[in-house]
Amino acid sequence: MKIALLTIHYANSYGGCLQALASQVVLSRFGDAVIVDYKTPALKSTMKPLRFSRNPRSFLHVIKDILRLFPRIRLLKKFHAFMSSSYRLSRTCVNISDLKDLSSEYDVFVCGSDQIWNPCVTGQLDSPYLLGFASDVRKVTFSTSAGSYRFSKGEQDKIQSAINDFANFSFREVDMVQQVAEITGRKDIQHTLDPTLLLTKSEWIDLLDLKIDGSLGKYVFVYTLKKDKVVYEAVRGLAKRLGLKVVAVDQDPFLLYRPDIHIRDAGPVEFLNLMLNAEFVITNSFHGTAFSVNFGLPFIAVKPETGINRIKGFLESVGLDSRLVSDLNDLDASLKEVIDYAMVERKLNALRNHTFEYLADALRTHE
Repeated sequence: MKIALLTIHYANSYGGCLQALASQVVLSRFGDAVIVDYKTPALKSTMKPLRFSRNPRSFLHVIKDILRLFPRIRLLKKFHAFMSSSYRLSRTCVNISDLKDLSSEYDVFVCGSDQIWNPCVTGQLDSPYLLGFASDVRKVTFSTSAGSYRFSKGEQDKIQSAINDFANFSFREVDMVQQVAEITGRKDIQHTLDPTLLLTKSEWIDLLDLKIDGSLGKYVFVYTLKKDKVVYEAVRGLAKRLGLKVVAVDQDPFLLYRPDIHIRDAGPVEFLNLMLNAEFVITNSFHGTAFSVNFGLPFIAVKPETGINRIKGFLESVGLDSRLVSDLNDLDASLKEVIDYAMVERKLNALRNHTFEYLADALRTHE
């Protein structure tokens, strides 16, 4: 079976790149899987050293990029190297016509995972991610997400029209399942895991040749998409309480806290290596949370400004909702609890099994 995957694979995003790789690896268990080399302008812009656009906030982006230009250039070089060595790509498709030409070459088209249906990420509810170009082939969604985005009436109509052609549906968040069910009236929509969680810790180590390495000593690993007072207090308080130094992976030149080591140019493999070797993780990222759990690490997830549904829903599914903190009182209560990773692994394995069962059904050969 020849499988074509449309996902977010070309972006300055650790979670995006790693989920794309995981999706390809998982789908390859069911057939010959490639990632369709299609990129929206919004995603392509994240891979530019200096980001210019008509957006009023573009000026602020340019100023920030100038201040971090040389680390950013090094970082983007590492992302390009990761993509080049890790992905199996189709020929490049720049428009619907290219995608239509490609569609005759594959048996199944899969859209997902990550936030491919979130206009705030892709620039619009992009029709290629709805697979409207693909005719006479099987179409499925795989842990597709819109983050915390709520669709407008026009976007709902667009989804309603497109989704009738899909054979199987699964989404990454429970509330996404509910939202699409309300839009379409479909009752066969399933909730499945983010692809990064379908690979175990040992599989990630083998796949990317990760190293257990004590060269940095013992440290708290900090990866946050936005910084706020709770992040600052958590980093300062935890480092002091645990007697550990702080290692931060963050492209921003200025942080609200002072790390002992500030890495501004980590590639995806370096990012995972640093997380793997940490004593404790502080994050407000969904994938930062997912990898902390998958690697069996002590962690806290600080409530983010947006997208809390992604983190909250996942942590509830594995019995770790107490690790999500929104203030310092939550932080103190969370740290008193020791994570029972044997229990977590049982729940995670059950979710993995369900997701693989969904894929086996969605990708089965049909006469």
